[in-house]
Amino acid sequence: MLIRRRSFREEAPGPRTLLIVLLSGLLLLGGCGIGVAGAAGFAYTAVMRDLPKAADLKSRPMAQVTSLYDRTGTQLLYEFYEERRFWVDLRDVNPVMIKATLAAEDVSFYSHPGFDVRGIIRAVVNDLTRRRGGTQGGSTITQQLVKRLLLSSEQTYIRKIRELVLAVQVEQVYSKDEVLELYLNQVFYGNQSYGIEAAALSYFGKHAIELNLAEATILAGLVQAPSDYDPVINPKAALDRQDDVLSVLVRYQMATQAEADEARLEAEAFTYKQLRTDIKVPHFAFYAREQLSRRVDPEALRGGLAVITTIDLAQQQMAQDIVAKRVAGLKSQRVNNGALVSVNPRTGEILAMVGSVDFKNVEIDGQVNVATSLRQPGSSFKPLAFAALFATRKWVPASTVVDEPMTRPDTSAPSGIYRPVNYDGKFHGTVTLRSALANSYNIPALLVQETLGTKELVRIARALGIATPLPEVQSLTLGAGTVRLLDMVGAYSAFANDGMRVDPTPFLRISYKSGAVIWDATEVRGERVLPSESAYMVTSILSENRARYPMFGTVLDLAGGRIAAVKTGTTSDYKDSLTIGYTPSLVVGVWVGNTDSKPMMQVAGSLGAGGIWKEFMDTWLKGRPLETFPMPATVKTGTVCGVPELLYVGATPPQCGIAGAGPVRTPRPTPDLPPA
Repeated sequence: MLIRRRSFREEAPGPRTLLIVLLSGLLLLGGCGIGVAGAAGFAYTAVMRDLPKAADLKSRPMAQVTSLYDRTGTQLLYEFYEERRFWVDLRDVNPVMIKATLAAEDVSFYSHPGFDVRGIIRAVVNDLTRRRGGTQGGSTITQQLVKRLLLSSEQTYIRKIRELVLAVQVEQVYSKDEVLELYLNQVFYGNQSYGIEAAALSYFGKHAIELNLAEATILAGLVQAPSDYDPVINPKAALDRQDDVLSVLVRYQMATQAEADEARLEAEAFTYKQLRTDIKVPHFAFYAREQLSRRVDPEALRGGLAVITTIDLAQQQMAQDIVAKRVAGLKSQRVNNGALVSVNPRTGEILAMVGSVDFKNVEIDGQVNVATSLRQPGSSFKPLAFAALFATRKWVPASTVVDEPMTRPDTSAPSGIYRPVNYDGKFHGTVTLRSALANSYNIPALLVQETLGTKELVRIARALGIATPLPEVQSLTLGAGTVRLLDMVGAYSAFANDGMRVDPTPFLRISYKSGAVIWDATEVRGERVLPSESAYMVTSILSENRARYPMFGTVLDLAGGRIAAVKTGTTSDYKDSLTIGYTPSLVVGVWVGNTDSKPMMQVAGSLGAGGIWKEFMDTWLKGRPLETFPMPATVKTGTVCGVPELLYVGATPPQCGIAGAGPVRTPRPTPDLPPA
């Protein structure tokens, strides 16, 4: 059914029509005791002042549902809305629903000029006899539409006359079918449902085109008083109201008596579909909604969008199960929560996001999304400093640094002295940068930060996507700042992606309900934040299993000889345990701890988060092709002290130095300061 718009001049209705409207208005005003002689001039001025334009009826933005789907576009994750509405054309509404609506609300809709004089008189008589101050009843479908879209909800006689005038104007601008289509998409049916499509889905789990007479008359009867005639809460009232609608249909020969009787019997056996509010992947869904509000104009969002997200439901479920199982196994060590984020480093697509072990668990604040909350990263922050050193100073993994006792002034410490120690409480002499990072030695990492400069470390961290405020303190490389797990996964993605950062995104495509695309993943562009050589050197260190054996043993080695780069992090007070690692196509970050930041019982990153990370990677990657990290053309494998090591092409290899290491090129620590 094609809907044609009528031409219209933006002016008041014709004299005859306006006279009828104003005479009807005078009846209303007369009820307030206003003299007829003075009422006409008063009414005309009051009614026409700042009257909305009828032509604006369709231009008013209509709130609709925004729907989030998984990456296949087939699984609904979440719906949110100002008003739960799905626009449908009139041709997509079953004709029995149209007939039922006319019977319930405005049987003479297709013959009146926008208002019904008999209905108005009836409403006035009712008001006078009941002695109520407001108006009620007598409104046509057009008047109801005008009242909802163009006028305030204030119940006054002047507003009622304005409603009548606008109703006439609207029917001069729009065809009857257009008015009815707008009405059916606007009206409230209860149960969070605005418009006939949302109502059909909510109560019967079907589309408006699929409604039969029994269903249509139940829904049409709701409009008059949705809460009173709610068939879920008050089925008897709903059936009584349906009987009224069916009686009108029979009286006006829009249905036979036999059809009406059959519809009554069918409705008595209805089991109504309850509107479900379950959300698949709630932490991710709410994160996607928040990101959507930042990317899309508020009016476009209010109008309803179809959003294909990046989430892989199979990977998500696997991640959720592994996190829950492993955290349960750590309960005796005072651990109550865990989080996991996985990202495709080449596209930034967030494939899985576990914000907590149980979204509904109030005791652990399960609704808090730890994946996007501020936590300390511990030593998982160190690779950022080493990457910056490789990028700015052109050092190589064979370059050496000392690991021996050191002190630094620290006004925040009770003694005024900062005396860092390593996790194992030992000092390891002169070590290569490879050994220092792989084994997470603290003192070498602090010297790397000093050589690099704290401001430069902050700059690199920003470039890698760490968006939270970072303190310019000497222990920043040890994880003194607070970060989001999602941001850290994004930073590691640059290591996996040859130094190119692609911001993590929850979206594959964002579209209007019409199908017009607002944004899609083809618009994603990476940004180079590290030289290829720097990213590869960090990856080479973190992916060499033997290099970390002195400190961590084999607990992080993946099954089947698979190569993956990985780094752990543990805060000194055991409030946070992290592991972040990657292959060329998958970056996974894991956190375990307590949502309220209570300390765990000595759960290190390699044992807490590390166990989750390893099981997730082994399970998800099982049977998939083995991947290797491609070496940049500007890097080669040479020999330093008889050991194969990475070198820059064309650069002179470092000479063999102390204890088989390369040259000591890092500043020595300052002598111990006298005790405070």
